[in-house]
Amino acid sequence: MNRKDVRNHNLQKIRSALRSMRQATKPQLAEHTGLSVMTVNTLVKILQEHGEVALMEDFLPSASEEGGRPARQYRYLADRLQALVLCFYEEAGEIRMESMVENLFGDVIFFEKISCPEVSGEFLKDTIQTYQEKYPQLSLVMMGLPGVEVDEVMAVIDYPALKGLRLREVLGKAVGLPIYLVNDINAAVSGYGMSLGSSVKQEIVVGIYWPRNYPPGAGILLNGVLYKGRDGLAGEISCAFDCSSYSPQGDIVEQMTEKIVDFVRFWNPHRIVLYHEEITPVVETAIRCLCAEAIPERFLPELIFDRKLREDYRRGVRAMAGTYLEMLGQTRNKV
Repeated sequence: MNRKDVRNHNLQKIRSALRSMRQATKPQLAEHTGLSVMTVNTLVKILQEHGEVALMEDFLPSASEEGGRPARQYRYLADRLQALVLCFYEEAGEIRMESMVENLFGDVIFFEKISCPEVSGEFLKDTIQTYQEKYPQLSLVMMGLPGVEVDEVMAVIDYPALKGLRLREVLGKAVGLPIYLVNDINAAVSGYGMSLGSSVKQEIVVGIYWPRNYPPGAGILLNGVLYKGRDGLAGEISCAFDCSSYSPQGDIVEQMTEKIVDFVRFWNPHRIVLYHEEITPVVETAIRCLCAEAIPERFLPELIFDRKLREDYRRGVRAMAGTYLEMLGQTRNKV
């Protein structure tokens, strides 16, 4: 690496250290990063000039410094970049939206949940602009939606008003922010995968979601990485390419068993996570029995029924938002 690359590498070390410690003295940063105090002094000054770090006016000396002049503490300015996270899902047959604003620490500084009679481009634009007025540091928008974008067009989507819309382009021009989209079940299975820790890198995990009024969909994690297929349609197991033609029918036990068997045949996963609002102990037992009849024990994956969709979904979308926010910060602060 040349000198500039080395400096940027060391700057990232300081950023990462301050993000994890939130506030620290220069000697503490030197100890944490392995850099010399002289190098840390230079790099902290650069980060101050770029508005990433600030000297704390009020601080307490550490125990080792009591009685002497306390070392100066520096804090990372996590609120200088913020992400708006919007998660859309079905609950009790109605469309709900969870809205969160989070900073570079991943702290949620605002949260609310509302009902949405209709999800349209105009509704999304007005929603984002409302949050922009309240949070001027918003730097990107991350949205979880029950749909798939192909060639920048919403090709498969549960909300008819968004069908065929170049959603990211339209919203980006209207609000002046980068817009990122993720499919709801892809985000949920990613969120579940995070709960497995490093073991997810050695597993195939499938998540299947059954809304009440829309077709089911699936997300696939291959060794910890989302598999989306050529056009992003992997996992759209009941896609009719026109949600208006869908009407729920049939026995849920038979439906879920059929999909489980299909995914065992096609993907031979280690785990399958089933998301459904109304899985009772009786339903779970019936599904397990039918799967045991249809699938040899050697190939039967671990079936997981007790996960909450919104929790895994929220975790996955927030993690993606945090990644994009950090990348944006690094891009803006290259020196």
